This record gives sequence, structure tokens and C-alpha cells, in this order.
Amino acid sequence: MKTILITGGSGLIGRKLSRLLVEKGYKVIWLSRERYVKADIPRYRWDYRRNEIEKEAVELADIIVHLAGSNIGEDSWTRQKKQDIVESRVQTAQLLLDTIKSMDKRPEAFISASAIGYYGLKITNNLYSEEDPSTENDFLSRTCRKWENAALRFQEELNIRTVVLRTGFVISKNSDAFRKMVLPTRFGLGAPIGSGRQYLTWIHIDDLCRMYLKAIEDVDMKGVYNAVSPEFISNADFMHTLANVMKRPFFMPHVPSFLMRLIMGEAAGMILGGSRISSRKIQDAGYEFQYDTSEKAMKASLKAIKERENKKRKRN
Repeated sequence: MKTILITGGSGLIGRKLSRLLVEKGYKVIWLSRERYVKADIPRYRWDYRRNEIEKEAVELADIIVHLAGSNIGEDSWTRQKKQDIVESRVQTAQLLLDTIKSMDKRPEAFISASAIGYYGLKITNNLYSEEDPSTENDFLSRTCRKWENAALRFQEELNIRTVVLRTGFVISKNSDAFRKMVLPTRFGLGAPIGSGRQYLTWIHIDDLCRMYLKAIEDVDMKGVYNAVSPEFISNADFMHTLANVMKRPFFMPHVPSFLMRLIMGEAAGMILGGSRISSRKIQDAGYEFQYDTSEKAMKASLKAIKERENKKRKRN
């Protein structure tokens, strides 16, 4: 039974992935702010700001999945927030690298999250693949380059098989961003954001976690993969599809770009921009999607939300 060490295990993806791995027979441990080794998923302490880590956790790991990082969609991008976003991804990877260098044992693989923000926040008709360079100079593009460079050092310096998964918008019953779309739509207030022409590149959380599982198990996987659905859909069509699935009207005017920038500041670019991102490479690697259309993904997540709400009402 292999041991998988997850950083950022308490986040949206980390929790779901941990459950999947346990179901598949793996032992899962987390690096966390607090030590709690008697928990169902043992937690070992680390603090990248102080360069502190419980080395035991890394020594136990057969494979490391690096999901740690300050929530990009939470709070305005102040100077301090930007610093936290970058350091919580890059310095954590550096701490792991330095720790492994001090050990005799090497993990079999290092698997890191990244984001499709790598390709930039413009609205274009381009179809981006993993071979396309990051040429934009916006904050998210720069962050993704630093993030991935930190991850790929495990391959370059230690010859550890390294996989980087560039993730799009995650559809899940537990996603705050998805719930923020569901709430106004439920009241007939769903609307396209900005021009609505920008592509919304998404992935259902079940597919995303199964991609991480494949990256863990498939020794031929190496390098960067776009962890996105094969569907190309604009923001306007995505919101229209959500309204149709929820059987709600869809006639509200677009939410103006200036209003989103007023509310979110620079971070609004994540919502107002977007191009098509190819999933061909991971499909060619043998991955088969469970949710290949946003309609399927929405229906599954909305059903899960409804079931949870019904359970909550029964308890009360």
C-alpha cells in the first residue's frame, strides 16, 4: 500500500482526492498547519514561512501531490495577497525540494497543481495546448510560470517523475465559485459576465481527481497536462445552460465588465477573459471523461447540492 502525501489536503480538491485515494486502497497523509497524526487522515505540521517541516511526513511519502496555495479567488489582489498567492505555491515547493535533497529516500513522483491562467486572461480565438508558451505578462500568467518552474525542478534536479495539471474552473457541489453562479440563477437572475464571449474552461471535480489518480498510477505520464474538459463554451452559453438545467428564465442583461472590476479589482480578469484550452494531450494519454459536457457536470453537482440540502432540512 503506497503512501500519498498531499499538501493543501483540506481544500476543495484535496478533500475529494483524499477520499478517492483511500477508497482505492492508498494511505493518505497531509502536510498541514497543525499536527494531528491520530486523525483519520494523519496530519504533519509545516510552515513554509519559517522553513519548518516535519521531515517524517516526506520520508513516509511514496508520491507527493502538491495542492497547497492561497485561494486565488478569495479577497482582492492587494500587494500582500499577491505575495501570499505566489509564495504559498513556490516556497512550499522549494521547502519540499530542499527536504528531499537532505534525505536518502526519493519519492516516486511529484504531482503539482497549476492553472490555465498560464495562457493569459485575454479573449482570443486561439486554441491553446501544452506546447504553447506563456507570453502574457498579467499576474496570473507570471504566477503560473513560477509555480510550474518550482514543480519541474523535481524532475530536473532529482530526476523524480513530475506531472503538472493545469486546472480550469472546477464544478463541484462544494465550490464557492459554482455556488455563486447557482444562487442568482435559482432566482431567475443568472446573467453572462462582461461580454459573455470569453470562454469558460471548466472541469468537474470527479474528473479532476481521477486525473490526479491517473498521474499517480501511470508512470508514463510526465510533464504538463491541461486538466480541462473537452467542451469549448462561452461564459454566456455556460450561464444559459445553467439556467436551462435549473429550469429558470434567462433574460437578464450582461453584468458589466466595469462593475466586476469595481468589485474584484485586478482579479476580475479571471472571469472577464478566457480562450479555448485543449484537453487532447490527456485524452491521448488514455484519460476518458466522465463529464464531457457542462450540462452533465451541472446536473450531477446540482443533484448533489439538492441532496445535501434535503439531508440538512431533515436533521433540523
